[in-house]
Amino acid sequence: MEVLSFIFSLLYQYADSIALLLLSSVGLIIIFGMMGVINMAHGELMMIGAYVTAWSYHAGVPTGFAIIMGGIGAGCVGILIERLIVRRFYGQLLASLVATWGLSLVLSQSFLLLFGPGPKGVPTPFGSFTVGQLSYSYYRLVMLASALAMILGVWALFTFTRFGVQARSTMENPEVARALGINTSAIYALTFGFGSMLAGLAGGIFALTALIEPNFGQSYTVVAFITVVVGGGADFVSGLFASALILAGVKTIIINQVNILLGQVAMMVTALIIIRLMPTGLSGYFERIRLRVGRR
Repeated sequence: MEVLSFIFSLLYQYADSIALLLLSSVGLIIIFGMMGVINMAHGELMMIGAYVTAWSYHAGVPTGFAIIMGGIGAGCVGILIERLIVRRFYGQLLASLVATWGLSLVLSQSFLLLFGPGPKGVPTPFGSFTVGQLSYSYYRLVMLASALAMILGVWALFTFTRFGVQARSTMENPEVARALGINTSAIYALTFGFGSMLAGLAGGIFALTALIEPNFGQSYTVVAFITVVVGGGADFVSGLFASALILAGVKTIIINQVNILLGQVAMMVTALIIIRLMPTGLSGYFERIRLRVGRR
């Protein structure tokens, strides 16, 4: 029984780490992976989603709808950011990094001045269950299910809908897309807003597990970029899943064997090794294997 309890604890932690990586990066995979914008304000969009979720909940909105309102709020802010700032920096990676990094500082400090450093919170729903002598939260499993649903929803949107086809065409070759009658300016704004909305939804989901303050999203930004870069841009679904599975596995094993700090370090080192060996990421590596097999 003790061995089974340990195995379940390990699998639970592994699932929780996967959920963290997927939720943190699902919005960034669109803004960075598809649009090629290094959005250093990704964590602040998550922060906005978390704040809107908390305000909505304490105003009497049911928890699920409060999270959705957090996503909508972050999406609206994202469209505004794209129209005023980001649209000037497409195709300029370094410039977009500097601009969005400055924006992240402005947003975090503005929230600090307006709302103070005092944390806000939203209670975690669903309660807990016990396996052996340890107690586990049902909500952590809901987070994993939410992450999987969001990624599959994004894949379906960009694969089967007219908007998805137009968005992929615009990101690949905006001149040709414009010549075909696609309003590329609107597509850019909607795509950036959609990625921001996903970041806000993730922030709203995390708001039920952590205290919300002006620096709420900063820790998620680094994790999101690592997951997205390791996954690569050839196929964001397979790359993102593979990246999350590998990095979460390394983190979970080292945390259990050593401690949390070395678990984070081991995850970073693993990411560096993968990027060094596979510069185009895991999905690029998978694509090369697929092409080699196809030639045989």
